Amino acid sequence: MKRLFRVFAMAGVFALNAVAVAAADDLPVTPYQAHYEVYASGFSVGDAVVTLTSPGPGDYRMTSDVTPNGLVALLASGKIREQVDGAIDKGAIQPSRYERLLNTGRKSTEMQLQFDWATGQVQARNGSDQAVLPLSPGTVDPLSLQLLVMGDLKRGHVPTQYSLIDKVEIKTYQIRDQGEEMLDTSLGRLKTRRINQYTPGKTRMTTFWVAPELQYLLVRIVQEKNGKEEVRMDLRAVERKP
Repeated sequence: MKRLFRVFAMAGVFALNAVAVAAADDLPVTPYQAHYEVYASGFSVGDAVVTLTSPGPGDYRMTSDVTPNGLVALLASGKIREQVDGAIDKGAIQPSRYERLLNTGRKSTEMQLQFDWATGQVQARNGSDQAVLPLSPGTVDPLSLQLLVMGDLKRGHVPTQYSLIDKVEIKTYQIRDQGEEMLDTSLGRLKTRRINQYTPGKTRMTTFWVAPELQYLLVRIVQEKNGKEEVRMDLRAVERKP
């Protein structure tokens, strides 16, 4: 059971909105809701729903809900809920508040990040752990990270690393652009860009595929350890919100 919710936690972090960042402060893509299926060791274990909305001009809200399905739902009643609110200021992604609730059915853990761009600090809390972390341009939360990455993809320049705040730490991930790949999906055969995310010296690697023709929407994520697939998420449907 513990491993199952680690799987869902990974899905919550990486089942994100692959959207491109425009130079203006407007929302970069059409608001949408995307539905994913989560697999562990080749078996369907859950569903993820990712939503992007614009509460106001230049503002964004992203949510991710991951829940177990089928037989797994009978064994695990919990879920993962994430939400971030932020703004796009002169083309820069600036989250203001991020929350993640992990509920296993027996206990729950809440993570909160409060971004203060004026003072250059982040108030971070995960359960009973707390920290005040330095905030520099380009440092984001797990959900907003994809806004940053996919904006760089659209502009044709992907840095070799990104920084984000997870729990009460600033983490740095290496990024490797592996170029184009044709992928069979529930929405048909799509041309995608394949990106690796990894930490040097670690045996775990995450690969995600985004589709330029779907406004750089995420269509697949695979997490591997020692070259063996542990978790996969596949896009099943997407609804654009006018």
